[in-house]
Amino acid sequence: MGATVHWALDLPERGRYYPNGVIVIRHGMTERRTVSTLAHELAHHYYGDPLCTPAVNRRAWRWAARLLVGECDYAQAELLDPTPGAIAHHLGVTVDVIHAYQKAA
Repeated sequence: MGATVHWALDLPERGRYYPNGVIVIRHGMTERRTVSTLAHELAHHYYGDPLCTPAVNRRAWRWAARLLVGECDYAQAELLDPTPGAIAHHLGVTVDVIHAYQKAA
């Protein structure tokens, strides 16, 4: 997608997108959190978001959910346990991604 990703030990938030196409991800997070955060920040890059408002943030989580969650995989995980936390765990993403997926459906 043309973005450059950097890792930072001291980033206070999970991730940050800069309008010049640079994404910074906090080093040391779990794989689920890292993947979910990276997808979220890639959404900001995809849309070219110059700033982050609550609406822009929700859109980024929906985009990340579409990228990371397949319909069939979601349906199978939901059959095992319909709670958002269990679905997220089964799919290897965060609850933020699952909530966005559910709201977009």
